[in-house]
Amino acid sequence: MKKNLVMGSASGYDWDTLEPFITSFVMNVKNAELVLFLKDVSDFTIDRLKRCGKDALKIEPFEHRELKNIGIDRFKNFKRYIDLHGDEYEQIFITDTRDVIFQKDIFECFKDCKNFLGYSTEADDIRGSKTGNRLNYNWIADSFGKEEADNLLDKKIVCAGGAVIGTPREVKIFLEIFLSKNFSSEKFAFDQAAFNYLVWNNLLPIENLIENDIESGEIFSMATFVFLYPINIRGGKILRGDGGIPAVVHQYDRHQELVKIVDGIYRAKDFQVEEHFTDTQSAIEQVISLLRVNKTGAATRLFLRNFLGKTDFNSYKGILIKLWDISSKKPLSQTLELLELAVQDALKSVHVLSNIDLSAIYSILKRAEQNGRPIDADFKIYFANFLLIIAEQCLKSNQPDRYFEFINLFKGLGVPLDEKFYRLEAEANRILNRRKLFEQEN
Repeated sequence: MKKNLVMGSASGYDWDTLEPFITSFVMNVKNAELVLFLKDVSDFTIDRLKRCGKDALKIEPFEHRELKNIGIDRFKNFKRYIDLHGDEYEQIFITDTRDVIFQKDIFECFKDCKNFLGYSTEADDIRGSKTGNRLNYNWIADSFGKEEADNLLDKKIVCAGGAVIGTPREVKIFLEIFLSKNFSSEKFAFDQAAFNYLVWNNLLPIENLIENDIESGEIFSMATFVFLYPINIRGGKILRGDGGIPAVVHQYDRHQELVKIVDGIYRAKDFQVEEHFTDTQSAIEQVISLLRVNKTGAATRLFLRNFLGKTDFNSYKGILIKLWDISSKKPLSQTLELLELAVQDALKSVHVLSNIDLSAIYSILKRAEQNGRPIDADFKIYFANFLLIIAEQCLKSNQPDRYFEFINLFKGLGVPLDEKFYRLEAEANRILNRRKLFEQEN
């Protein structure tokens, strides 16, 4: 009897991110192999994945072209593997890993289906008529043109992350068309745009296309659902619209109550430190795992023992921010106060922050202020100056609107306003006034 195959990828993910995915797979999916394509993953995470997945897990390198679209590249990795091994399997399920759990055996749900490809749809349409979110419309317009996006306005959103399940031949057909030169693109979120374009224009020559919707589908993509409908849970299982239990839940991390449920079921209850993993990434990941099981004293000691006095954390900014976020949501104690101040001190060595990083740090800082958490005054000033530098760059590139976005964050920190701030503010207003005059004259 042939086995089934689950395929996923992880680029830069830590054990904390991947634990619910692989634990739920091991608990709920039988007679299946799991192939994970990994890139920039720590030795500690790889070790934990292997111990959890055991014989069912196979790890492959994630081949990724620098400066290209990683969302597209993951499907190229999947296709290469399926071209070599696809005929060895009964069914193939391609999925995200960061925000996906298995609640029952996905392959059992489709065992009687022949020559099929299943995909998932969300609660809203491409127009965003229920949520007002037009991201999918914009992605399609950017990739295929405004006319094409207008033609698909009333169609439900096909979710790329929930991905596809099907028989090997049908999955191959999908990937070949999806990755053909006519659909290749390096544009952001092209994979999501292409999914919708292919499905709703009937460009997949597949005999049995199966939609998994929010009401009765076995792949439950929740991104828009959580903003529109109440969340229902029974016996630790997340329920779809009709009250049934879907095999796969995608995007559960959009709702904090669901995150708590997932953490309670699919995370180890008594994490022990692996002392032989000495690299920085592995050590920080283990601090997070200790926090997950409320070993705050051990987490603080591990962090201070490894990183007190270390002066360069630029390569670890993302996981440091995550560590601070998790810590700041726990009841404050003397040990957590030490940990949070140490993390803020470490972040002062970071000299490059993305917009996502900036937003995350700002949210944690504001929450810390509201909840009386410890805040390093020097870190707050460092972060405020970082926002001011980004705002100044926006002015130099003639983006006064973006300038005011960052300057409003800067003001929200409550730091003293200096001469540089007033000079930049005056320059931004001059640019806006010139723009208004030009628009009125033309």
